[in-house]
Amino acid sequence: MMENLTLLLPGLAVSLRLLGLALLVGLPLGLLAGVALFNGPRWLRWPVAALTEIGRGFPALVTVYLVYFGFPQVGVVLNDMAALTVAFGFTTASYTADLFRSALASVPKAQHEAIAALALPPLRGFALILLPQALRHALPALVGFAVIVFQATALAFSIGLKEMIGIAYDEGTLRFDVLPLLIAAAAFYLAVSLLLTALASSLQRRLDPAARPATRRRAPSCPSRHLTPTTLKESA
Repeated sequence: MMENLTLLLPGLAVSLRLLGLALLVGLPLGLLAGVALFNGPRWLRWPVAALTEIGRGFPALVTVYLVYFGFPQVGVVLNDMAALTVAFGFTTASYTADLFRSALASVPKAQHEAIAALALPPLRGFALILLPQALRHALPALVGFAVIVFQATALAFSIGLKEMIGIAYDEGTLRFDVLPLLIAAAAFYLAVSLLLTALASSLQRRLDPAARPATRRRAPSCPSRHLTPTTLKESA
């Protein structure tokens, strides 16, 4: 088993790199799209809404094929890593746009009024007041989606990039025994997914005091004497 895990380590590095690139591209674009959907002018909301619906409507594998095989038809040739970054980044932006929009909508209206009362510039008020609160609300859903993106990096095998599934399939075919390597790859996917979820829970407890477990206070004891039948009779 350890031999199989060691063999898959280069593929794990490729999967984590794909995850990082997808989030690096997709999350900022998703935030911009979410802001446009939440408070943008109508002429901007409609095109952004159309693009996000397209990104969510297409299966991720179809998006990968469209980028990798379709872009060269219009003169844009991308290698496998760049094509996957574009495809996963577009899908990530499409899904997280609605997450950011919902998180911004969950911020109490009084916070918007506070920005106006303090006469803060809109961009500064958004960055200092609205965005931190929205991120606290969006964090669990964003981490959940990051886990899905990490699992979706297995689609890189479909265009020849050697990530964990690609290495497991190739090596297993040479050995005529694919199952142990696939089980090892599944163990890596599970371990990384659980780690991301645990890190998100810890971060949310740090950022949101309401998520911290409440500490129970001990009831103060009587400083003078204990209540017994005798003392109750004396007080009567």
